[in-house]
Amino acid sequence: MKRVFGLLAAAVLVLAPVAAFAQGGVAGDWELSMSTPQGNTTVGLKLALAGDKLSGELTSPMGAVPVSGTAAGNDVKAIAEVAVQGMNLTFEIGGKVSGDAMDGTVKVGDFGEFPFTGKRAGAKAAAAAPAAGAAAAPITDLNGKWDVKIIIAGMGEMPAVAVMKQEGEKLTGTINGPAGEMSFAGSVVGKTVKFDFEADTPQGKLPVSMTGEMGATSVNGKASIAGMGEADWVATRAVQ
Repeated sequence: MKRVFGLLAAAVLVLAPVAAFAQGGVAGDWELSMSTPQGNTTVGLKLALAGDKLSGELTSPMGAVPVSGTAAGNDVKAIAEVAVQGMNLTFEIGGKVSGDAMDGTVKVGDFGEFPFTGKRAGAKAAAAAPAAGAAAAPITDLNGKWDVKIIIAGMGEMPAVAVMKQEGEKLTGTINGPAGEMSFAGSVVGKTVKFDFEADTPQGKLPVSMTGEMGATSVNGKASIAGMGEADWVATRAVQ
């Protein structure tokens, strides 16, 4: 599982936080969110500014990583070097600060460029919170869109999105994660869910098997690749 998901999962978990750098008012604690096709990842960041030089530390489920860069007016450029599974990844951040908010993009090695937004820690959220009592409906079938988190021990969470179609005990659909969109097929027998797909990697196609149990509001289980270990996963129905 680490071979398929580890490197890209680490990128998603680590790169969102760095992006919040800015001008003189940037010093302090920030909450940052990077947007990917698989969902958002939110992390924390502490920043310091000396003249036009930036320094700081970002924290994520992978731990702490130092960052450095420059600030010119409201524009920020910063770089972080992250070691992931023996490979060094360079994160190139370009952002702009406006008061307690910021936005921009982060380029992660050869994996692409992703937009981010951020807010100063403790600042009032712009969007209203969901109404109290708006709990998800109990699971009776798997039809629809699901937010999936694959939890890799020692590395954190990797988000993905699954679209499922259930016809009796037959299950089909797609799962879209950092490795791209992949079709799957499987079954639902009682509360037990199982589906399989093949992930494209530089080493070729690798079969992935997902098994789980439907609970009241989530599906929980194990994701495994033959001979390469397991990771936990959980899926909750996406808010429409």
